[in-house]
Amino acid sequence: MQVKARVKDKNLIDEKRRQIIEGAIKVFKKKGYHKATVREIASEAKIGLGSIYDYVSSKDDILYLFFENYVTTFFDKVRSRAFQIVDPYQRLEVTFRAFVEAAMELEDQVMLAYTQARYVKKNYLKVILRKESEVVEHFRKILSEVGDDSIDPFLEANFLVFSGVFGVLRRWILKPHYDHREIIDFLVQRQLRELSERIKGRKKLSVRARPWPSGITNVES
Repeated sequence: MQVKARVKDKNLIDEKRRQIIEGAIKVFKKKGYHKATVREIASEAKIGLGSIYDYVSSKDDILYLFFENYVTTFFDKVRSRAFQIVDPYQRLEVTFRAFVEAAMELEDQVMLAYTQARYVKKNYLKVILRKESEVVEHFRKILSEVGDDSIDPFLEANFLVFSGVFGVLRRWILKPHYDHREIIDFLVQRQLRELSERIKGRKKLSVRARPWPSGITNVES
């Protein structure tokens, strides 16, 4: 999905949008999306209020650009670390460690992604969810090589992606006691050791598919 711009210079658009995203992160962190204004974002980005509309049309566009940049940056950091590793076990460990490290490095963006997603317009949200699903699919493919019918690669991949941001979502209580490295090592060792033991023991988790609860619809529909 393309966010329209009034100017035609792609390099200029990319640079100004980078500034806008950085400004938006600061404002959203302080005030949240709902209370933030385009004027405040423009001020943090050091772009004139009139000029900012050369690169975005609305605050909704800014939130979408934040999410698009966040997911793309996150995935690039994860994918770049292990693509040349042949052994699937080693590739899984390196990839999951890269994921947790990226989460800790981008912790403010991770928190914003989890707390502000409800404000994303539905058509934008569908695009973001498709991009996020690429991360899950990346893990699913590795897990399909690692395991056999003792695991459900799709379910395991989703759980790894969720558990990988544990250190960020619980940072308010963990930070006084643990540094980033301790949290990263704990998550990698804990998750992959348990997964490895289940694969070797050939014990598959039994999960019964359930219908959507009444009144809830799938956003992808």
